[in-house]
Amino acid sequence: MKHHRNQNSQFKAIKVRPHEPLLMTFLRGWDALAGVMLLLLLVAYFHMSIPYVWGVGFTIFFLTMIFFNLVGIYHSWRFSSLRFEISQILFGFFVLYSILILGMYLFGVSRQFPRQIVISWMVIWVLFMTIERIVLRIILRYYRKKGHNIRRAVIVGAGKIGQELAHIITENPWSGTHFMGFFDVKAEATVDGSPILGDVTALPEYASNKKIDIVYLALSLQEESKIQWLLDELADSTISVFFIPDLFMHNLILGGNLRYFENLPIVTLRDNPIQGVSALFKRVEDLAFAGLFLIAATPIFLAIAAAIKLTSHGPVLFKQWRYGFNGKPIMIYKFRTMDAEEDGLDFKQATRDDPRVTRFGAFLRRTSLDELPQLINVIQGRMSLVGPRPHPVAMNEQYRKLVPGYMLRHKVKPGMTGLAQVNGFRGETETLDKIEKRVEYDLEYLRQWSPLLDIKILAQTVLSSTWRTNAY
Repeated sequence: MKHHRNQNSQFKAIKVRPHEPLLMTFLRGWDALAGVMLLLLLVAYFHMSIPYVWGVGFTIFFLTMIFFNLVGIYHSWRFSSLRFEISQILFGFFVLYSILILGMYLFGVSRQFPRQIVISWMVIWVLFMTIERIVLRIILRYYRKKGHNIRRAVIVGAGKIGQELAHIITENPWSGTHFMGFFDVKAEATVDGSPILGDVTALPEYASNKKIDIVYLALSLQEESKIQWLLDELADSTISVFFIPDLFMHNLILGGNLRYFENLPIVTLRDNPIQGVSALFKRVEDLAFAGLFLIAATPIFLAIAAAIKLTSHGPVLFKQWRYGFNGKPIMIYKFRTMDAEEDGLDFKQATRDDPRVTRFGAFLRRTSLDELPQLINVIQGRMSLVGPRPHPVAMNEQYRKLVPGYMLRHKVKPGMTGLAQVNGFRGETETLDKIEKRVEYDLEYLRQWSPLLDIKILAQTVLSSTWRTNAY
């Protein structure tokens, strides 16, 4: 019992913290300060005397520190593309500007700032920060090509995750990391073009002789004894050791975020991937685009409603129960395309030449115009413009028992269009492999979500005809 208490107290003293390079810490303050300085310079340039300018400056500084951090701008970009970094910066500016503009109108400060100053400041700050990051990368690349800030690294474990990590390192030479090779029990001399330097027992001596800076442990959780042995052997060195567990290669993982219960680090494996500022942005995106689409499509709504009434008997709108966020049933709206009425609890998928489909309904289904009333669902907050397509309740109950991870697609709001649809996986799922492929794309969307991905999917939905396949 005493031994257990000692172990417990020793464990509680350990706290895992997210790593942040010194450069990122500097940029946190510098980016916020640059925004304030640019505003003051523009006020001076236009020879204007603006009340509250210092108060607004302090507000900008602190909101920049908060929201740029929340959207994930300040972490090591050593192994990330410039395009991805710039996209995160633009997303950060969108969030920050939205909050600032809303606040200025609510507090009546907007009247004190002329339009030319506000627009000039917003454009120049974005350009300044974008150019700054490009120049910074050029400087770091030149500096590392000269042999400075180069770190030698090896990977323990030549499995799938180890090979993926090696590929990332070798494909980003500007990052300043020189990959030496793998340590593994495999008999091959090389794996994916990189040498096997020996088994794990040879690592400590090799690391000492070759002055290795970083050891990446790409091992399974079952190899705890091997991990412990390596940590003991490397304890008298200054080598940095990073652990990349293979559980993140599992295709049913939706997470990887680190959070804390007191000092206990908790890794999120499955959770809603769109939370906090991201959820706010997605809701604003839905309301803005759905509102515009709804206004623009009003004449089409009226024409379709009239055509349905003239060509068949029954209501204009078709209502059906489907699964929504967190698997809760929601009522969705569509233009009626069939003579039969189904509530989703007793459901049969539409097939080619389905006799239930009316002549005008077939046209609506081919063009997906029958989906337009779901814009109302988006405005209500039951759906999103982009996300996994909602299935009827009966269909969910059928496939949740057959397809692993099927219900994970309900960790976000269902969408009018989605990644599966723009890749041709929509409509009838007469074979199991079709629904499996649809779920695979849905889970990929959850893992890779970003505002730019949503915009890309919306553009593909409008411009491409791929998503119209299998619409009966």
